[in-house]
Amino acid sequence: MATPFTVGYVPYSNDLTHPGDRRRIAIWAKARKVTLEIGQPLNSDLLILSNGANFNYWIKKYKGPIILDLVDGYLGEKPSWPRDFLRNVLRSLNGKSNLLDVTYTRTLKKACRNSSAVIVATPEQREGVLQYNEKVYVILDDHSELTSNMQRLGKAKNKAVFWEGFGFTLKHFKIISQELDNFLQEKDYELYLLTNVTFARWGGYLGKIDSSKLIEKWFPKSFKNVFIIPWTLENVKSYASKSKFAVIPIDINDKFAKLKPENKLLGLWALGLPVLFSDTPAYKRVAVESGLDLACLNINEWGTSLRNHDFLLGEQYSILASEYLLKNHGTDHLIRNWEHVIQDVLKNR
Repeated sequence: MATPFTVGYVPYSNDLTHPGDRRRIAIWAKARKVTLEIGQPLNSDLLILSNGANFNYWIKKYKGPIILDLVDGYLGEKPSWPRDFLRNVLRSLNGKSNLLDVTYTRTLKKACRNSSAVIVATPEQREGVLQYNEKVYVILDDHSELTSNMQRLGKAKNKAVFWEGFGFTLKHFKIISQELDNFLQEKDYELYLLTNVTFARWGGYLGKIDSSKLIEKWFPKSFKNVFIIPWTLENVKSYASKSKFAVIPIDINDKFAKLKPENKLLGLWALGLPVLFSDTPAYKRVAVESGLDLACLNINEWGTSLRNHDFLLGEQYSILASEYLLKNHGTDHLIRNWEHVIQDVLKNR
């Protein structure tokens, strides 16, 4: 049955293909048979703003209840003033912020205070936002588009390691490049990188970087075993099915990356891949809750864990990962969570 109210949405992408759209509010809208009003979002009973929106503009224009969907931990990053200022300038030039606020942190704080509710992606992010809005909810992405058979974990024929992500996050391979380079050469493994062949600097706003040049620099011994494959959903599924396991290296000195949610890990599990991953707060929490502590690594443990990765390929990893996904995540969880937030906001308008 159709929902008897209208929802305006300012997305990352107008066709809702961006993962921040299609894996989040778009899932709820499809399930509830709601048309998200993107062309004229102001003519709606409720307005939802993604992090791709110019918060100042829409909050000033719209007089009804507003929900912010903030999946990244900008408010917990505490960047230097020059970095914060430059981030706001770049976002303003792309129509996603306002120069009058000077810094992007100031924009976010003001937006949180002037919204009816804020959605974040982790409990850790929630703690940082509560001081600006008492209604803060945690909702992760939906990974149903990636779902595979968890029983195939480690059963791939290829001796290959898998990674997927935006090009500008390739930088995190620097922290394990020597260990991974040695592993690929010594064990004759391949590395599949599902990402952008080229990408812009500064989170996708300026300049251009060739991914292959970075890889050649970081993996001098095994460069010929590293393959950069354009990111498409079909390619992700295909190359995941050919891989033995996946890695998620994250430089925890990068305060922004450190606050990322566990979405990438859950997505790789949904693809049917065992994963070695860095010990960020979100990943450590999931590792403890799932019983997969051995796969959660600090900077000094990557070399040993890569060499002794057989534990990833056993049945126990598959069982624990699939049980965690089944218990804590899935499309039904996401739909219920979005429904709860939306109904809570509408009843208090």
